Amino acid sequence: MGRYQHRRIGILLAIVCFFAAAVGFPAWAQDEILIQGKVTDIATGEPIAAVNVIREGYVLGYTDIDGNYSVLAGRDDVLKFYNSQYEEVKVTVNNRQLINVQMKVMMVELNEAVVVASYAKTTVYVEPSDLQIVGNHFVLKTSVRIPKQQFDMNSRFIFQPALFNLTLRDTTFFRPVVIDGENYHINQLRYFNYGESEDRLADYVVTHDLRANDNIYLYKDSLYIDPADVDHDYRSDCFIGINGLFRHDKGFLWSKADYTDTLVIAKGTVNPLRFLEYNIDPMDLTDTTLIPKPEMKLLMDAGVSKINFVLGKVKVDENDPESLQNIATIKEKIQAIINNPYATLKSIEIMGYASPEGTYKQNLSLAKQRTELILKELAASLTPTVAQYVTLTSNSVVEPWSKVADLLRESEPELAAYIDQYVERYDDNHDKIVPHMRKHNKYRSLLLKETLPSLRKVEYTLNYSEFRKLTDLEIWDRYRAKNEEVSRYEYWRLIDTSPDSLARYTMISEALEHYPNFTYVANDLAVKLLGKDSVNLDILGPSLKMKDTPEPVIYNQSLMALGARDLKLADSLARCLPTNDRTVYLKSIAAALAGDYEAAYPMFSERGGLNEILLLLCMDRNATALAKCEELMTYPEYSNNAKFWYIHAVCANRTEDVFTAMISLDMALNMDPSLEELARVDGDIMDVVELIRTPEGGSLYE
Repeated sequence: MGRYQHRRIGILLAIVCFFAAAVGFPAWAQDEILIQGKVTDIATGEPIAAVNVIREGYVLGYTDIDGNYSVLAGRDDVLKFYNSQYEEVKVTVNNRQLINVQMKVMMVELNEAVVVASYAKTTVYVEPSDLQIVGNHFVLKTSVRIPKQQFDMNSRFIFQPALFNLTLRDTTFFRPVVIDGENYHINQLRYFNYGESEDRLADYVVTHDLRANDNIYLYKDSLYIDPADVDHDYRSDCFIGINGLFRHDKGFLWSKADYTDTLVIAKGTVNPLRFLEYNIDPMDLTDTTLIPKPEMKLLMDAGVSKINFVLGKVKVDENDPESLQNIATIKEKIQAIINNPYATLKSIEIMGYASPEGTYKQNLSLAKQRTELILKELAASLTPTVAQYVTLTSNSVVEPWSKVADLLRESEPELAAYIDQYVERYDDNHDKIVPHMRKHNKYRSLLLKETLPSLRKVEYTLNYSEFRKLTDLEIWDRYRAKNEEVSRYEYWRLIDTSPDSLARYTMISEALEHYPNFTYVANDLAVKLLGKDSVNLDILGPSLKMKDTPEPVIYNQSLMALGARDLKLADSLARCLPTNDRTVYLKSIAAALAGDYEAAYPMFSERGGLNEILLLLCMDRNATALAKCEELMTYPEYSNNAKFWYIHAVCANRTEDVFTAMISLDMALNMDPSLEELARVDGDIMDVVELIRTPEGGSLYE
């Protein structure tokens, strides 16, 4: 139960009885019913606190300081009532909703002495508490009343709170507390040969003058919440042991003790800020100095042109304008490279090709002379300084008859087949094939006039390197070729010229893999993700390591941290921002969620509304929160809002106005039935929902 519940259990039960008598209860569902009752000592009639109500090994609930309990169980279930000081009692529900139980004190043997009912009058009592969510932590506050026998018998008292995740059914332990009697370690050495130096629990021993404080120990500790588990259901259990030999194993205190018990001290979580609503737009990065600058690249390039010659001669065909233009173009390009301070001419290569007409030796000689002619003419355009660094090379080949067949294969398939047979017969021997070609009826009309001349040419290649800016097309070609590392600027152009949003996102992701601190791109991606309520703390992380991190990067990473529920990080980043009209809202939201309510409150107070009320609840200013709630009732946007009535119910419940809390919560659940699931695990309101709703969700007073 919550911190407010145990003080008014009598009031709550009276209200339940009032509604039961006034309007009656609806039929219960078949699977579970609400069972309540009181557990008392059979001899004295006194109520017994901290009795576990168990079904099939699972603790459903426990009795409060007045011995009262309330649990959900099946109509035919067997309930076990357990307290280590009393004999166990088993009861079959048998469709009963009111079951009172009497328990008999169990004899306990302590250090060879029989003690009967030694703890009956001084039961270990742990105050029911709340699990309060503050920032990224569960905070548990409670108090423990320790029996006087703890000191009289020089025994060891161990108190171990635990956090139980009901969703994952997983347990994590809070800090243990160990309180020893004056001569406890002497007893350990005497009975168990276990000295103080070997005591693995020594680090958890606390020393307090508990007798001066009615033997009450005040406890407070916190546990970190994994952001992924923040919406799970939780409760807090407490393990207690007195005397015996104890050992510490993986956070849990195991014991063979004279007294052991397990209590549920918190059944739900308290977190008013679960209803906090805020909308913060991300911040664009406008510092253009962070955009990569165009860069000069060292490029290798080559050009190819065709030059035709007069048949059988070492002379450029002057009747062919294309050949003349190509020679002029080559010379112009050479001069452009020479005059370009960012370019260097490496070599000039000339390749001459002759057709297979005539003898092979004669054709090869002709091709060689033609290449040397062109090479000499191009070399003449070089300055003496440049010429000494340029390599001049030439080569000549006679095209085979198989090449002629390939050229004719589609247009003249019969002629191509005719050539193929002699190529195969003579293994493409030039001189042996020529006589047979001259016998074909298309030799003069087709081969000599069209096909063979097309093979006579001189090609040049200029190899040079040049520093220049790449065009977007060249950048894409280089990227697709995957043969060189893509620079930051090139990624910037690839991103900017991507054909669609998916391609752009893919390119951004790839760019950040190669350049994690690509701040401009990273911030742009962060803005888009935040706009879609998506978070990724890795995107801006590397940019935060910059010497002068831009304000938008810090701002957006704080937003990312809020979305990832890393509230400490969100707050610490927000505190690094200058305070201005835009940042004050983020700074206040981050401070509130991180648990610094006082720092956040001025902004919330100025804006008012439900967020201010939630912060007042966090600061335990419950009466002020209720008054603020009632001021908002006249506004339609609140009076028709289910969350408003839920929060009003919390305010009323905290200020002991249970009747108003019931009415407001009923209104909230009628407006939005989905809130009931939350209410049943909300330490601020879970007692109230049990008074107005059946376990199946029906109203108790419809």
